[in-house]
Amino acid sequence: MKIYSCNINDISEAEFRNYFDAMSSERKESTLRLQNAKKQKSRIAADYLCRTALSDFCGIEKEKIEFALSASGKPFAVNCRACFNISHSGDHVICAVSDKEIGIDIEKIRPINPKIAEKFACDDELDYIHSNETGFFEIWTLKEAYFKCIGTGLGANIKSVSFKISENGVVCSENGFECSFISIADGYVCSVCEQITDNI
Repeated sequence: MKIYSCNINDISEAEFRNYFDAMSSERKESTLRLQNAKKQKSRIAADYLCRTALSDFCGIEKEKIEFALSASGKPFAVNCRACFNISHSGDHVICAVSDKEIGIDIEKIRPINPKIAEKFACDDELDYIHSNETGFFEIWTLKEAYFKCIGTGLGANIKSVSFKISENGVVCSENGFECSFISIADGYVCSVCEQITDNI
């Protein structure tokens, strides 16, 4: 597994134009439909980061990488035998690449209604959230990363998986997954989940 990240404020306008030019026509159209300029930049940076990660991992040119969606809507590279996942929040964009199924999520820490946690967290997780300043975002990003890893996305079964966090690391209630926190930048929480067996 390898993690790539960037801050969109560190990318020049000329670089954004070059990255945009490298996108497929479909991705260009969907990016231009975004009304928010910052979201456009995050989408462009995410595409470039994916191409860089997959190019490094598979040894092919960035321009030759083609993207598609699985039946469940999870992006994959058509001509590269690698799994990847992206996320962005605030000014940061991240991409994880691996030879196994992988999911990643980043969230900028911000004021939030703690009652929202009741919609996605189990009792033990709620205890952790209420006793830790960043607990809300830790549990949320772990769940996001897990469901992105298995390719289903968040849904009605969000409480079907739970996480225990201690000084020894993160334990997922589902066997066959390795989950951890990645340090990206101050004020952000980032979680990654990688499938380590074929038994989902």
